[in-house]
Amino acid sequence: MGRMTFQRIRREFAVTRVCTYLDAAYRGPYPARSTRAMRSYVERWSRQAFPDGRTNDQLAWVEKVRAKVATLLCSTPEEVLFTRSTTDGICLVANSLLKPGDEILVGGLDHPADYAVWLHLATKGVGVTLVPHRGGSIAVEDLASAIGPSTRAIGLCLVNTYNGYRQDIRSLGQLCSEHGLYLFLDGIQAVGHLDIDLQSSNVTVLGAGVYKWLCSPEGLGIAYVNKRVLSDIRPETPHFYNVYPKGDDGWGGFISQVFCRGEEGAGPQTLEPDTLYYPPSAKRLETSCNFLALVGLEAMLDLLLEVGGMAVVERRVLQLTAHLREMVQDHGHKVLSSPSPKNMSGITSVAVPDARKFSEYCQQRGIWVLPQASLKRDTEAVRVSTHIFNNKEDVAEFTRALDMFVKDAV
Repeated sequence: MGRMTFQRIRREFAVTRVCTYLDAAYRGPYPARSTRAMRSYVERWSRQAFPDGRTNDQLAWVEKVRAKVATLLCSTPEEVLFTRSTTDGICLVANSLLKPGDEILVGGLDHPADYAVWLHLATKGVGVTLVPHRGGSIAVEDLASAIGPSTRAIGLCLVNTYNGYRQDIRSLGQLCSEHGLYLFLDGIQAVGHLDIDLQSSNVTVLGAGVYKWLCSPEGLGIAYVNKRVLSDIRPETPHFYNVYPKGDDGWGGFISQVFCRGEEGAGPQTLEPDTLYYPPSAKRLETSCNFLALVGLEAMLDLLLEVGGMAVVERRVLQLTAHLREMVQDHGHKVLSSPSPKNMSGITSVAVPDARKFSEYCQQRGIWVLPQASLKRDTEAVRVSTHIFNNKEDVAEFTRALDMFVKDAV
C-alpha cells in the first residue's frame, strides 16, 4: 500500500461528511480507524477473559505505542511519558526540578491551565514572573531581559491557544542553554499538526493532551522529558509497575521478605527507606494508563505516520492556513494572527462584528468555529483551525459565511 493521501485521510473523518469542521484546536474528531479500534477493544474485553493478555502483555503493547510517540516527537522512547493531561506532565517535572527560592518566567499568552501550574509552584515558594506579550507574541529578547540571579526556568505555550502564535522553539532552547535554564512547554496546540524536533531543541519537558490535534479521547496525555534531567526527578506518586525494589528478585522477592518478617509474633518492624529503584526513563513518573484512550491514540498515530510523518502533516496544515488567511483578507476581512510564516500554526484568529452571533450563524450552516475576543478584548473574533482532514472547499465555505454575515450586519 502506498503513502496515504489527504483525500483518503478526509474520508477517515466522518465529521467531514456532515459539517465543515474547523475547530480541531478545541476538540479533534476521531478518525474511523480509531473508532473501530476502540469499539473492538471494548467488545473484546466485554466478551472475553483477558483477550489481549494479562498485565505484562498489555505493558509490552504500551511500549510499542510509546515508540510511535517518540517517532512523532523526534525523541527516544525513554523520554516519552504517558500522563493524564497537558499540565499533568509539566507539573510532575516542575515539582521536582524547581525549589523554594527559584524563579520561573512565564508568558503573558499562556492558557489558564498553565497559570494553574505556575500558581501552584508559587504556593511552594517558587517565584513566578509574568513576561508581557508584545503585539500577540512573546519576544525572546524580553524573556532574556527578565532573567535574574534566581531564574531557573521558562514556561510557555509552544502555540498560543488564542491567536495561534508559534514560538521559535530553537531560539527559546538556545536562550535556556546559554543561561542554564529549564524550558517547560505546553504543547497541546502544537502536537499532532506541527513538526516538532525535540531531540535537538533543548526542551526540558513538553506536555500535551491528546484530545485536540491528536484526535483522541480525553483523560490521556503525552509528555517528553529530556533524558538529561531524568535522574533529578522522582515521582510524587510512584506506580507499582514503574518502580522496583532494589535487589535481583523484584517485587516477588520483596513481598516474600515482607511476609516472612511480618509473620505472627514478629512484632512491628520498620521498612528501610531508599529501597526503591527508579528506572532511567520517563516511565518512573507514570501512574496507571488509560488503555482505551491509548487504543484510539495509536490508531491516530498510525494515520499521521502513514501520510509521511509530521513534516508532511505540517506542510499540509500550514498551506491550508496560509490559504485561509489570504482568502479571508482578499475578501476584505481582518486576520488578527501574526503574519509571520515562521510563527504560523493551524490556528487563525479572524475579526468579526459579533463573535457569538457569527458562531451561531455558522453552526446553522454546518460550520464549526470558536467565538472569542482579541487579546486586548477590543475586537470580536472567531478562532478557525485547519487540520489534515480539511480542504480548500472548507475554507471557501467559511469565507462565504463570513461574507454573508458581514453583508447582513452592515
